[in-house]
Amino acid sequence: METYERAGLRFRPATPDDAAFVADCLTAIRPQAPVDALVLRHEWANPDPTWTNERYVVERAGARIGWAGIDHPRWELSAERFAGLWGDLQPSERSAERLDQVFAFMEERAAAAGAARLVTRSNEDDEFRSGVILARGFREDRRARRWELDLVAERERILKMTEDCRARMRDAGIRLTTLAADGDPERYRQIWHMSDEAAQDIPTTLPHVPESFESYAAWFRSPDIHEDRFWIARLDGALVGVSVLAYPPVRGVVGTAWTATARSVRGRGVARALKCETLAQAIALGVDRVRTGNDAANDPILHINRTMGYRPIAGAIGYLKDVS
Repeated sequence: METYERAGLRFRPATPDDAAFVADCLTAIRPQAPVDALVLRHEWANPDPTWTNERYVVERAGARIGWAGIDHPRWELSAERFAGLWGDLQPSERSAERLDQVFAFMEERAAAAGAARLVTRSNEDDEFRSGVILARGFREDRRARRWELDLVAERERILKMTEDCRARMRDAGIRLTTLAADGDPERYRQIWHMSDEAAQDIPTTLPHVPESFESYAAWFRSPDIHEDRFWIARLDGALVGVSVLAYPPVRGVVGTAWTATARSVRGRGVARALKCETLAQAIALGVDRVRTGNDAANDPILHINRTMGYRPIAGAIGYLKDVS
């Protein structure tokens, strides 16, 4: 990767050492959703080998003012040549002209990489960013819902629901346990395989790109993931479900990192039971609220969230643009 100069901005290659600055930048833009620097650094230091990443720190007059990046699957692994554009500027530097320059640079890099379609996103409550994106010819594609659950106000409801789910799982012969307590030596690969099956069923416009086991294995080591807070379900020895909350070690809101079930047990309450275990555990640990998110067209999980007491908060908007 090279350093580039564009319209008074300097784009220099970023390293994991820059993750703390980017986390601070993202937190300043959206303080209601703080980003943990240790978690971001771990992500940057363990890239998925099935994807290509370019990350840059944006500088002006020698000072860091933001970041930019693109990522795309290795073309031989994807049915479509699409690339994601990710970047923003500190609030004090966030003019429409400068943010447009950042997007222009990212589009240039994506085109140079051979992308035929571009994808990016904005939060529903960030009209400024959405305006810059739309002005560059992107169109809205999909929306993602975000939810927050008050564990203090909903404590009794969640604990009662947890007991009911445990009884239902026992009657069905489904065992709920934590990853730390599970002794199967193949449990990590089993979760990886089952999760990939579930990921294929998430509503999406872009083609599904399987995640490498190397990347998935690195996720288990992320600073916000704890194996004794990682819940799994087994039926006749087979791993059929998973739900885990991410606990940011420095700053941020505890939230669902992943919930998924095997197709063979859909409709049997496994996802709800696993989510309940994570929430009951969070209550015991003194957590006052948790967040989750999902595609707006994912009706089964939307139903679970509503009936568990989650309340909607500002979600995200996905945008697409075809490269001419």
